[in-house]
Amino acid sequence: MFLQDSGVERVMRDLRIFRIFEGTNDILRLFVALNGFQNAGNHLKSLQKALKNPIGNAGLLAGEITKRAKRKAGLSTGLTLQGSIHPELAQSGELTVKAIEQFGAVNEELLVKHGKKIIDEQFVLKRVADCAIDLYAMVVVLSRASRSLSQGHASAQHEKMLCDTWCLEAHDRVMQDIKLLRSGQSKQLFNNMKSISAAVVENGGLVSPHPLGF
Repeated sequence: MFLQDSGVERVMRDLRIFRIFEGTNDILRLFVALNGFQNAGNHLKSLQKALKNPIGNAGLLAGEITKRAKRKAGLSTGLTLQGSIHPELAQSGELTVKAIEQFGAVNEELLVKHGKKIIDEQFVLKRVADCAIDLYAMVVVLSRASRSLSQGHASAQHEKMLCDTWCLEAHDRVMQDIKLLRSGQSKQLFNNMKSISAAVVENGGLVSPHPLGF
């Protein structure tokens, strides 16, 4: 079956329904990413406005400069979940904060780089949305596990283990996506995907000949 073009094509086409049956995941991902960029863009606009009056906004600008310098050096900007989550979840909370800080930094970098044309960078938006979804889930499981631990539920330690496991894996995924978003090699990969897709559309199907000459 794997040597027959039409068979593989049909299977891949039929499998697509699992991704779009209750709403196109690709479109929802674009919505998540662009909605987040809108908020980040508004923040950058406010900073741009503040720069027009640097003396009057010295405190605001100094705070932003310090925050960006700390991010660049890999230091904490002061964001913390202490007091909001159970002490037993401190390690997972720290992973979440680190991921959130780096995510915020890369979003601003992408906006500065692409501007309004970010809406055309769908491969970039997909990675940004994946990060946002993972971060949201990290915060949710931290909240749930904190509640169980604080109220002494019988399943509290099990939920803590679930939370710690999720946060470890999600943190690694987010950091990997951020690394790829900053990578020149990743940009080349996105360009390759665009070219491959365009060639398939233009050719009306597979561009390369069948390996067995069929």
